[in-house]
Amino acid sequence: MMTPQPETAGVSSPVLLVTGGSGFVGRHLINALALRWPEASLHATAHSNLPDDGPTGCQWDRLDVAEASHVAEIIEVLKPSVIVHLAAQSHVPTSFEHPVETWRINLNGTLNLLEAVQQHSPLTRLLIVGSSDMYGGSFRSGKAVTEDSPLLPLNPYAASKAAADLAAYQYSQSAGLAVIRARSFNHTGPGQNERFVLPAFASQIARIERGAQPPVLETGNLEAERDFLDVDDVIEAYLALMSLPREQYQGQAYNIASGTSVPIRALLERLVALSTRRIETRLDPARQRPVDISRVAADTSAIQRAAGWRPTRSMDDMLLRLLDDWRQRLAG
Repeated sequence: MMTPQPETAGVSSPVLLVTGGSGFVGRHLINALALRWPEASLHATAHSNLPDDGPTGCQWDRLDVAEASHVAEIIEVLKPSVIVHLAAQSHVPTSFEHPVETWRINLNGTLNLLEAVQQHSPLTRLLIVGSSDMYGGSFRSGKAVTEDSPLLPLNPYAASKAAADLAAYQYSQSAGLAVIRARSFNHTGPGQNERFVLPAFASQIARIERGAQPPVLETGNLEAERDFLDVDDVIEAYLALMSLPREQYQGQAYNIASGTSVPIRALLERLVALSTRRIETRLDPARQRPVDISRVAADTSAIQRAAGWRPTRSMDDMLLRLLDDWRQRLAG
């Protein structure tokens, strides 16, 4: 069976561009793209230090997406077949500390990209990656959100991503750009920063196992229920959306989630059960968010219908991969 190709408007060797490619998800995506479409010309951007590893043949550029002229220059030169827009300030606590910078990167950066594509490469298809956090207050209904649920963001990160999501839709309608909006729910895996909840647990467990930390694990709110995916499942969703024909790039939004909500406490208990040590847990007020929601639930029927995507990794597999990654990092 042939691997579906990203539509290329007659170009035999597609040009694929990933913004924010040096981040957690970007690194996984670039590796997957190199394997899935080895004939493609693969390009990625990073805000500061350019990675010195990754797949052979990936060409890197330093880019601040909030600098319009530089974004325009890259798009004019590359004229990508497909862009996956990952570049963002994605840490919620940081967004409260630096809201203006968060908006500058997340909204202005997306606007710059949309403008550059409109002016210099209108045949490019764009996969704009958003966040489940954009739904915010809609989760309070207790029902699984669909793509038609209101965007009611509760923090600067979510608000800036919601604005970028709406801007992408507007450009698809008013300028005819080929856009899909991915609304990814929580995901984790090897390489994720410990500022995020599950890596924070896994890194502490790995330190406890090595005797570098007392056998007490500090936590935030454990009662919140979240929908978590392994990062590899999210990458497969992006690849499936990239493979859709151009006529299906009309501004559609797709939830990317497991469809199952799990209490953070249950995830922590499963991680601790994978440990070689007996561990206590302790609530740390500093890990509490200023605004939080009790339960996140997603309807994923839209992406299942459109792209045939469903997650394949189990929760235990996801957690073990994460914990083993931290064990290896600390051992190195």
